[in-house]
Amino acid sequence: MSPSRKGDPLEMKRINRRAILEALKGSRSLTRAELARRLGLTKSTISSLMDQLVSEGLVLSRGDTLRPKSQLGRPGVEVGLNPAGAVALGAELGVENSVVLAVDWTGTLLFREEWGADPRTPLSERLERLTQVTRHALQRHPEALGLGLALPGVVDARGWLHYAPNLGWRDFSVAEALQARLPFPVHIENDANSSAAGEVFFTPRQGQLAYLMLGTGLGVGLVHAGTVLRGANGAFGEVGHWLGSSPKRCRCGRVSCLETEVSLRAMLEHYHALGGKAKDFWEVLKQAQTGHRLAVESLAELGRALGRLIANLAVAYDPERVVLGGAGAEAWDYLQQPLRQAVEEHAFLRQHQRLEVQPSLFGHLAPAMGAAALVLHSFLASGGLREHPASPVAMQGK
Repeated sequence: MSPSRKGDPLEMKRINRRAILEALKGSRSLTRAELARRLGLTKSTISSLMDQLVSEGLVLSRGDTLRPKSQLGRPGVEVGLNPAGAVALGAELGVENSVVLAVDWTGTLLFREEWGADPRTPLSERLERLTQVTRHALQRHPEALGLGLALPGVVDARGWLHYAPNLGWRDFSVAEALQARLPFPVHIENDANSSAAGEVFFTPRQGQLAYLMLGTGLGVGLVHAGTVLRGANGAFGEVGHWLGSSPKRCRCGRVSCLETEVSLRAMLEHYHALGGKAKDFWEVLKQAQTGHRLAVESLAELGRALGRLIANLAVAYDPERVVLGGAGAEAWDYLQQPLRQAVEEHAFLRQHQRLEVQPSLFGHLAPAMGAAALVLHSFLASGGLREHPASPVAMQGK
């Protein structure tokens, strides 16, 4: 982000504050002089803006620690982001699970509440429970900047949910419904996209990223030049609904969607066909951890299917790396070897044979962590300036 020197003074201030915060986010700490040189701003401008950011609690001075005592001149004072200076709430309404959490700039988990859900529950009831838990989180962290929510469906830039096939939800303004209930900004995103956003925001790795979301369904979040690609209607990366070869009918109503072959639901069906008795993925994983043959074989078959899919993703998107997230990432120890073998076997380019594939650092919490990252990214883009939309209903807690 390049700082600005011309135009509206308030806009210049916002852009320059953003440039400072981004520089500090990308570095553990810098001196004010280093910031001035890096951003091409005058020392007086840096000093004025840094004083504001320190007074607002967004930045901390860390003492005269940079310049060695043997070096002449006044020591430089290190400054860095205050981890507690920005807190955001993130949430996920999954097919069979829900979570609300709070994190700071660094991704440190400050609050978490998880609960199960029946896929047949109407969206309105799921949102009501979500609102209650969010208000509880706000009581613990009243400084929270906003709420990000990840949903397992097609979501456009307005926060309009077009379709969540595994839940049967269609055509609803989730953003509007939540904004009326809550006293701060609300950001709505698809679960794979939000997970990809979190991977970029909370880790130092950048570049071309394909985030493979493996849960009841299947999706991919694509990141290019630090931006999550969304498409015209929010359907970019809905690879679970690419047409495959399976004769099975998908929850979306079509036949042969890829997630009928590659998903945790498909893995469980394969496991049951072999004679397994576990009722869900988590039980299969526990069985695999004790060496249960059918569980290990079923997860290995899922790993091979994922490897073939990643070989296709490498041709379609040519990412620098692939991150596996969602609940399926918890089975990485059993997926890794067959997945890697399938990638090497089916790769189109030799470079794709060595494509980096790794599990998400955040496991099944990745969508909610990413949703919180959306709030923090928006705050960063505003130059660390808070916004508080008026909502009488939300403020009254009704």
